Amino acid sequence: MTQTNNRFFDEVAKATTNVVSAAEGVFDEVKEMAKNQGEKIVNDMELVRREEFDVVKEMVANLTLQNQKLLARIDALEGKK
Repeated sequence: MTQTNNRFFDEVAKATTNVVSAAEGVFDEVKEMAKNQGEKIVNDMELVRREEFDVVKEMVANLTLQNQKLLARIDALEGKK
């Protein structure tokens, strides 16, 4: 009877191991599919990278400063007339 119990528990342990292993495989597959779908959604949204945004932000700041200087120069030139 003891040997039968041991064999039963061995079979239960093997089955449990197989189920856990299969579940891990399914989990990894679902995780990979979710990652791919997330990347597709982000790419479809045509978002800008932070680096690109920072470059454009700096360009706008420089152009604003340049515009202010030019406006001051125009005001100065018009005031001399």
